Amino acid sequence: MIIGIDIGTTNVKAVTVDDDMSVLITAERQNHLLSPYPGWSEHEPEAVLENVVSVLKDVLKRPDRESPIQAVVFSSAMHGWLAVDENGNALTNIWLWSDLRSDRYARDLRRDQKAPLIYRKTGVPIHAMSPLCKTLWCRSERPDIFSATYKILGIKEYVWLRLTGEYCSDLSLASATGLMDIGQNVWASEALGAAGIAEDRLPALVSPGYIKKLPEHYAEKFGLPVGLPLMIGASDGALANLGSGATETGHAALTIGTSAAIRIMTNTPLLDGQMRTFCYRLDEKRCIAGGASNNGTNALEWLRTGLFHSREQPDTFTHPAAEVLPGAEGLTFLPYLQGERAPIYDADARGTLHGLAHEHGQTHIIRAVMEGILYNMKYIAGALEAHFPIDTLHAGGGFSQNAFWVQMLADIFQKPIWVGDTNLDASLKGAIFFAREVLGLPKLQDDNKGKYIQPRPGYNDAYREGYDRFSQLAGRLHE
Repeated sequence: MIIGIDIGTTNVKAVTVDDDMSVLITAERQNHLLSPYPGWSEHEPEAVLENVVSVLKDVLKRPDRESPIQAVVFSSAMHGWLAVDENGNALTNIWLWSDLRSDRYARDLRRDQKAPLIYRKTGVPIHAMSPLCKTLWCRSERPDIFSATYKILGIKEYVWLRLTGEYCSDLSLASATGLMDIGQNVWASEALGAAGIAEDRLPALVSPGYIKKLPEHYAEKFGLPVGLPLMIGASDGALANLGSGATETGHAALTIGTSAAIRIMTNTPLLDGQMRTFCYRLDEKRCIAGGASNNGTNALEWLRTGLFHSREQPDTFTHPAAEVLPGAEGLTFLPYLQGERAPIYDADARGTLHGLAHEHGQTHIIRAVMEGILYNMKYIAGALEAHFPIDTLHAGGGFSQNAFWVQMLADIFQKPIWVGDTNLDASLKGAIFFAREVLGLPKLQDDNKGKYIQPRPGYNDAYREGYDRFSQLAGRLHE
C-alpha cells in the first residue's frame, strides 16, 4: 500500500491505495488563507503541519491493517517561502505563490541585465511568486527577520523538518524557487548572488525519491507509527503531469483549480527567449515546461459569491451559461483578478469585462468568465507551442468535473481533451505513480482510464473571434 499526501493552497489531501490503485480511504483538511495586507497571501505553518499529520492519521485507519505501508509520498504547491531560526522555529508565516509583496523587487530584477542569465540558469521567470524575489523583499523590508534566518524553506521542507529533523528540499520543488540551476541540479550561484544569500541558508538538495523512516522521537511526538517510510516526493505541477498521463511528445496537462497551468514533459530543460514560460524538474531525468496563471476557478468563485451573491452551489452555478451562444455575444473577460503570471508576468494586471451592453445579463457574464479563463490558457499555450507543438490536452483540476466546461475547452483549442475517469486528484495520483516507479513496482495496465472529448468544428469560428478579441486586449498589457 502507498499513501499520497498533497499539500495544496486550499486543502491538504491524503489517500491510501492498494497495489492495483484502488482507493481504500481518503482524508482532507482545509488550509486557512491569511491576507493581513492587500496582495499578501499566507498560511500559518503549524496549522498546515497539523493538517498534514491529521490526514495522515486518518488514512492510516485503512480497512486492511495487515498490509504494510510501502511509502508515504508527498506532493506540494510550489513557490512558498518561510524563514526559520537555528532551532527550526518559524520566523514568518508561509508566503504563498499568490503573495505579491515582492512585486517591486521582481520588477527591478526583471529589468536588470542579470535577469536573462538567471532565467537561463533557473528556468523560473522573474516574478513576485518566486522565492528569489521574496528573499529580496525580506532582506530589504525585514532585515531583523533576515538576519535571524537560519534556513529558507517552503512548506513541504518545513513539514519534512518537523517529521524527520532534516533540512532537505527535493529537486522538483527546489527548481521552482528561482534559486536552483536546473541543468546541474545544484543551487545557482548567480541567483544566490542576486538574492544576497549563501548556499548554507538553503536546505540540502535531495532526489524526489529520497526515503527517510520516521524516527522514534518524531513518531511519538505526533502519534504516528515508528519507522513509517516517508518519501519526499515532488511538486504538485510536475506530479500532475504524471497523474494525468501527459508524459508523451505532443501531450500537455492543463489543470484548472484555484489557479491554472498548462505543462508538457521533456527530458531536457526547455526555455523561452522572452522568459514567458517556466521549466522545473520532476526528477533527475525529467522536466516540465509550461506557464501558470493566478486565475482559475477563483475567478468564477469571485463572480458567484463576490459579485452575484449567488446561493447556487459551484457545480450548478455555471449551468445557465449553456443558454448563451459561444463567444458570449461579444462579451470578453480578462481574468486577471490577482495580477498574472504567464505570459505577461504583471502583478498589477487587472480583470476586464469588455463589450458589456444592455442586452447582456448574468448568463452572458458567467459564460464570458468561463470562456475568458480558457482563452487565457490558450494565450499561455501560444508561448509554449512556439517551441513544442501540442496536439492533445489532458484535463485536470476541479474544472475537469464540469463536462460543459471541458467541451468548451476542446472547442476553443480545437484539440482532443483526455479526461480520466477517476476522482483522484492528478497530483495525488502522480505522487502514487512516482512512488511506484521509485520502489520498482510494475507499471499498471490501467494507469489512465478515461475518455477523449473531441472538438466540434462548427464552433471554431465563434471561438476564434472571441479569442482574437481576448488576445488583442491582453496584448495591450505589453505596450
